[in-house]
Amino acid sequence: MTATLRPELGDFMSLICFQYLRQVAEETAGRALIITAGRQRGQDLAEQLGLLGTTQEAAVLREKLDQALGGDGTRLCLVQSVTPKEDGGYEIRVAEGACAAGVTSSEPFCAFTMGVFMGAISAMTGQRMLGKESECCATGASTCVYQIDPVG
Repeated sequence: MTATLRPELGDFMSLICFQYLRQVAEETAGRALIITAGRQRGQDLAEQLGLLGTTQEAAVLREKLDQALGGDGTRLCLVQSVTPKEDGGYEIRVAEGACAAGVTSSEPFCAFTMGVFMGAISAMTGQRMLGKESECCATGASTCVYQIDPVG
């Protein structure tokens, strides 16, 4: 992780502020903007973790992503599992995601977090990826599950 950017307050801000920013931006400009922001964060994260153009064992990938995004990192979510799929994609399971924290929704809600994994996997594999949130804590599921698959 980089050096502290704010000497007194530190690098983290309130989850409430993040949710306002994410939700109002999505209501104003649409979900694509939020996914794109997440995708860029994921691509940058893959570069910072030295994952560009690499193939990692699923357990190693889960550990690196959880360290960067979990309790010892930015606290976006806890990465519970990363499972490779036959099509070259991955299924990602997370808990305590920032997007769904305290939210109730009739449809999956975690566009930013899904975008992070789309960007990271895309940067790692060198392939454009699409994502779908197949389960979401905001809809009552116990974890958020993202299906990240190659385009085409």
